[in-house]
Amino acid sequence: METFFEILLVLIVLSFILRKLAPYLLLFFLRRIQKQTRNNFESNLKTNFNFNKDKNKKELKKDSNKDNVGEYIDYEEID
Repeated sequence: METFFEILLVLIVLSFILRKLAPYLLLFFLRRIQKQTRNNFESNLKTNFNFNKDKNKKELKKDSNKDNVGEYIDYEEID
């Protein structure tokens, strides 16, 4: 019977400690997840920005090549 009360006392003490520590543990894990998410977002943003920047440079080069094509001729329909 004495062992039963010791186990019950340990469970009650653990539940009390867990109730007091739960908000701090939750806050710790949420901040950690927030930091990881922010780092992932920033790295994706940087890579996408660099990709778009390179893409814009290639489009500018293509546009400059279009200027060297020649003269535009407007054909009229003959009835």
